[in-house]
Amino acid sequence: MRLMAMSAADFQAFAARSVAGYARDIARTYGLPDASAFTSASADFNELLEDGLETEGHYFYRLCIGDDVEVGSLWIGVVENPPLPTRLFVYDLEIDPAFRRQGLGRQALNAVETWAIERGIRRLELNVFSDNVAARTLYETSGMAACEITMGKDL
Repeated sequence: MRLMAMSAADFQAFAARSVAGYARDIARTYGLPDASAFTSASADFNELLEDGLETEGHYFYRLCIGDDVEVGSLWIGVVENPPLPTRLFVYDLEIDPAFRRQGLGRQALNAVETWAIERGIRRLELNVFSDNVAARTLYETSGMAACEITMGKDL
């Protein structure tokens, strides 16, 4: 698995997919209308990425195998918040549907771990929606464990 830096055009397409996917997750999880979920997802995305592709500490990659066959996308960011250790946060990791269930998610996580270690980062974190069983299984079987859990109840 190779991490290939996104171009400006790659980033535009990624941003649209990422916001749309996050909006679907928000709508499903919180029971929001699609338009409200999209507004919320867009606001979160834009707040984190004030300078888009050029936002300091954020990195965007196309996930490639073989002869540059693109199989997914990745957004990671270095988080520094002393006294906590510097950590690499996976904001978005997506394997394209046609390539899922082939071990590529695990390969992508291994590539992310290598990226972090090469830069002296020794902690990896991410968030996952609780109903995303496939992703949770991947993360758990890759050695990740819950360090915080947000719980909720509709009233």
